Amino acid sequence: RINGILKQEFLLYRCKTIEELKILVTESINIYNEMRPHLALDMETPNAVHNRKGQLRELA
Repeated sequence: RINGILKQEFLLYRCKTIEELKILVTESINIYNEMRPHLALDMETPNAVHNRKGQLRELA
């Protein structure tokens, strides 16, 4: 799923170098995990859900 999203939403132009592609992929993954709300997660980001679950485990 993430590969399709990266291709369709983030990698909209051709990179000229491998380094440029690496930077773009890294930035895209960060946006996907930190900023992009996900419908399956009740419009939260993956990192927000992951961090909340980690806090719940610490309290248990």
